[in-house]
Amino acid sequence: MKMSLPKELFAEHGKRAVLLLHAYSGSPNDVRMLCRYLENANYTVYSPMFAGHGTLNPKDILAEEVTTWFENTQAAIQFLKEKGYQEIAVLGLSMGGIMAMGSLTLADEAIVGGGVFCSPIFKAENHVPENFVLYAEKVLSYSDFTKAEQQAMLSEIARDAQKQLTAIEAFAQTVSQQLTKIQKPVFLAQAGKDRMIDPLTVFETAKGLPHTKVTLQWYPESGHVVTVDKERKEFEKDVLAFIESLSWNEE
Repeated sequence: MKMSLPKELFAEHGKRAVLLLHAYSGSPNDVRMLCRYLENANYTVYSPMFAGHGTLNPKDILAEEVTTWFENTQAAIQFLKEKGYQEIAVLGLSMGGIMAMGSLTLADEAIVGGGVFCSPIFKAENHVPENFVLYAEKVLSYSDFTKAEQQAMLSEIARDAQKQLTAIEAFAQTVSQQLTKIQKPVFLAQAGKDRMIDPLTVFETAKGLPHTKVTLQWYPESGHVVTVDKERKEFEKDVLAFIESLSWNEE
């Protein structure tokens, strides 16, 4: 059975642009339904693919540096500017949210606001490495590697995922130390049944943003990938309401 590989999403509609960043081990498919929803509300939406993602070899992700993903984020913002979008909202799921929050700390004039969905900005107990191994098992089952090759790869993957998570946590810590610089409005979404990260870290993130307006939405019945879970419609409405509330300068 062939697995169709995910692609980046870019849909041009209104003058307002929204950048949506996917999760670690995810792809733009993480935010595809939210993209469609915002497109229907006349927003231009861009969801790029982080380097190493969207392939049938999980080691491609592990070969990348966390700093490269932040560079990818800055390149995506630049791409939208070059397309003529002077005002951009930047939001992301999980690790994508860490990258979005990092962008908000840079005080880029073009960014009007942003947010995170189930993102561990502060270090907390999580189950990311073991979930990465489960993800790798699933992806490798679609690949042409033999069973023996897959097993050998999985033990390497388990070790490297732990190392990469440490790098992601270090990057997030740097971002968390810069939160006081953020003055643009921030949207925080957290799923109550998040089994990947500790849901309560969202309150620490909210506390770390003293100089801006924070909108915190809690989805009690949803899991980590809140963008596709059972409260998705409510979540989408909340994201749109937040984006609509931003100070867009319409010429």
